[in-house]
Amino acid sequence: MFTRRQTIGLLGGGGATLALGTCAAETAAQSAAAPLADDRRWLAKLGEGLRQEYDYAPDVEGRLPDGLAGTLYRNGPGLFERDGAKKRNLLDGDGMIRATSFESGRVRFRTRFVRTRKYLAEEEAGAFRYPTWTTPAPGFLDNIPCIPSRSQAGITPVVKDGVLYAFDEVGGPYGLDPATLETRREIDPYEGAADSGPANYKAHTKTDGATGRWVLVGQRGRVSPELHIMVKDRAGRQERHVAQPNPRGAAYFHDFFWAEPYVVFYLQPALLSPLPMLAGFRPFAESLDWRPDEGGLLFVVDTTGARPPLTVEVPAVWMWHALNAYTAGDTIVADFVGYDAPDHFLGPNAALHAIMQGREGTAEAPGTLRRLTIDLTGRRARLETVAAGRYEFPVVPPARAGRKHRYGYVASLDSGQGWFHDGLARIDTATGAIAAFHFGPGHYVSEPVFVPDPAGAASTAAEDRGWLLAEVLDGASGTSALAVFDAAGLKAGPIAKVRLSHHLPMSFHGWWQAA
Repeated sequence: MFTRRQTIGLLGGGGATLALGTCAAETAAQSAAAPLADDRRWLAKLGEGLRQEYDYAPDVEGRLPDGLAGTLYRNGPGLFERDGAKKRNLLDGDGMIRATSFESGRVRFRTRFVRTRKYLAEEEAGAFRYPTWTTPAPGFLDNIPCIPSRSQAGITPVVKDGVLYAFDEVGGPYGLDPATLETRREIDPYEGAADSGPANYKAHTKTDGATGRWVLVGQRGRVSPELHIMVKDRAGRQERHVAQPNPRGAAYFHDFFWAEPYVVFYLQPALLSPLPMLAGFRPFAESLDWRPDEGGLLFVVDTTGARPPLTVEVPAVWMWHALNAYTAGDTIVADFVGYDAPDHFLGPNAALHAIMQGREGTAEAPGTLRRLTIDLTGRRARLETVAAGRYEFPVVPPARAGRKHRYGYVASLDSGQGWFHDGLARIDTATGAIAAFHFGPGHYVSEPVFVPDPAGAASTAAEDRGWLLAEVLDGASGTSALAVFDAAGLKAGPIAKVRLSHHLPMSFHGWWQAA
């Protein structure tokens, strides 16, 4: 990795000219996308930050389930603009925790920005100062190299041992007080020498539904990173730490599979072209090249060390999120949402870019539920489609994580092209049967979070016994609500809605903490 001084010396003054020209060309390409139609302008609210932090008791429509007691934490970007500068992509922005607490039929809703070092420095300056995943800093020299160096803590919330963790993919997670939402500090979960563990943690972790083990992965190095895996027991003690060279170098991945004792990385052919990024004229996301002809690569790591790591070639698929994985003899079954191409994310007219300028964008390749069946002895894998449709944000009931599952729950788009989902679906992975509810055009629906019904905690027969909680943005009113569904009766629609007095911007992931 080059230092900033080394990179400036290497590139000389010509880099600045090239940087300015490239940024202008990208802006022109983005502006070529058609403006959002009148009945779709409300979608821009997903990229509109909140100007204040909230704490109030919202109205409830319908009847909340008696057993629904605890707090739903969600995380996502809550601030997209400072001093006239705006983030380029819907997936980029300073992290904002939103907490919806349920107790005896009463509801309390709160939001709080994660006070990261980046957030505090830019709050004091009144302007963006650091490059992020999709957006350069305003000053050219601040973009050499154009690599995120400070966490936005805006992707995933996880509660462990009385700490609410807010994850990004830079550095370590930030710890917050789960009761007050006050930010404590950046935390390194690794129990070892600072220079022997991961420098940057991935946003996703896994909690084993049977053992309670907490599995985290991370990387050390940007251009050719080393992969790190940590396994902590239910009490938070580190049991295992495995470090392996990434067999694909700088291939980008966001999530991973856990099937005790294995971690499976799907190293998709999204490969980093580092020189434009080091030069300071392209941010990280725009330095990724999608090369489907090079195929995908599975990297299977036994965290106990009982068998050596295994690599298996598979077809090229873009994956944001795993549904679940489990072992069946000497086979690993891994379900996920996959795309034939990431056209909704990569490219100047990608939907997640264009919406930030109030324009339509490309999202032709659908996210479908797919399955990898990995034969560890035969060193081969089969890829198949479990359910066609347009899906994202897959989840299983927490008790099934790392164990055989039947049902997967996803955000779903009813019909047509696009990426912005308007409903939820339950997919039977054994039969392919789909039960769904869609709010219809004019709505955006976030990731569902499965909340187990405590009355059915002792039963393993009905894995769908519980509720689904999902944020819904209503385009007509410009406000959001939290919809509550009976997981087994999803097709009947929400049984209750927690109606907010304002909109909520895009959020990614949630965590349910029972009372």
